[in-house]
Amino acid sequence: MPRLSENVNVYKFITPMLISGFFFFISFYLRILDVYFYIFTLPFYALFLMISLYLFYQTDKKMIQHEDHVTDKSWNRYSFYHNCVGIYFVLSVVLFFVSVIYIPFYHDGGQIFIWYCAPMSLLCLISLINSRKRLKENNNDTPAKTG
Repeated sequence: MPRLSENVNVYKFITPMLISGFFFFISFYLRILDVYFYIFTLPFYALFLMISLYLFYQTDKKMIQHEDHVTDKSWNRYSFYHNCVGIYFVLSVVLFFVSVIYIPFYHDGGQIFIWYCAPMSLLCLISLINSRKRLKENNNDTPAKTG
């Protein structure tokens, strides 16, 4: 049985998420410059965000399998889910507000941003809820509070 610390790795899904953000900001910048090449960068944004979500759920699945074999809950598990809650909260809020901001520009190319950002915001919200649920399950063994 591998150790839990080998399964808990936030960087495993953060790297594709950062690449996704890079493509998102490139498409956002190209849209501001009124270059229609931004349409070709948005699918890469969605692809890398989906890869990131897939890797998160794979890590979550490994942690649940490890939890069945080991009774103690570790700091790594708490830290992992605590970081995921923050990451997915910020990401879902940003994507939601981008989709809301582009509503007035719906007929001027904004529909593409709305139809890419709104579903991704919902997927990140689902991951946020899942992380929060796992964090509450680990609430019994949270680290000791100091001062």
